[in-house]
Amino acid sequence: MKKYDIALFDLDGTISESGEGILECVRSIFIEMNRPLPDEASLAAFIGPPMYDSLRRCGFHHTDADKGVEIYKRNFIRSGIYKNRLYNGLKEVLSALRKEGVRLAVATTKYQKFADKIIAMLGIEEYFDIVCGSNSLAGHMPDNDEKPRSNKIEVMQYAINTLRKSDDDKVVMLGDTKYDADGAANVQCDFIGCLYGYGTKEEMEKSYTFGKPLFVSAPKEITQLILC
Repeated sequence: MKKYDIALFDLDGTISESGEGILECVRSIFIEMNRPLPDEASLAAFIGPPMYDSLRRCGFHHTDADKGVEIYKRNFIRSGIYKNRLYNGLKEVLSALRKEGVRLAVATTKYQKFADKIIAMLGIEEYFDIVCGSNSLAGHMPDNDEKPRSNKIEVMQYAINTLRKSDDDKVVMLGDTKYDADGAANVQCDFIGCLYGYGTKEEMEKSYTFGKPLFVSAPKEITQLILC
């Protein structure tokens, strides 16, 4: 039996342990653009939100942020992407949910082609009905005719609209940062915070304003919160 019809999973810090590769590529932006490296706490804040937004928060002008994103993408596809590791127990969770008929989606602000490649690399593409990533930078139109989606709310809404069969479908978002919690609050779905990822419980509790969030400390605990 299932408590939810649709479960959306964030990628970094929820499905994949990816911090090493991401931060390596973030550092490459500052080095190549001759900017002083932020401290470790500031660097860690790059894990989760769109790269463009993070660079803007660090004081990058619009055009410099665009350039930084291109540097990041170049280095990520060359090396950083290969440092993703699936969290222990996650594959078993996905298999159990799939067997009970829960519709599953990846909902990440990572670029679509990167998200697709990572899910395939991790060997878990068979469990997901759809992988939803960002198809545009903030303020830019996508290369195709799709509606732009660059932030968490847009990505989540796209995934829900794609998978929803009825207005009565119950939806839950699983993520590890305040951005995931805020996205869930804005689309008005339940939220499960993954404490084994990169965010904090306090940030997620503060950002999830739609209700009371639930939390797991390991992937194996997810199943009991989604299935009866």
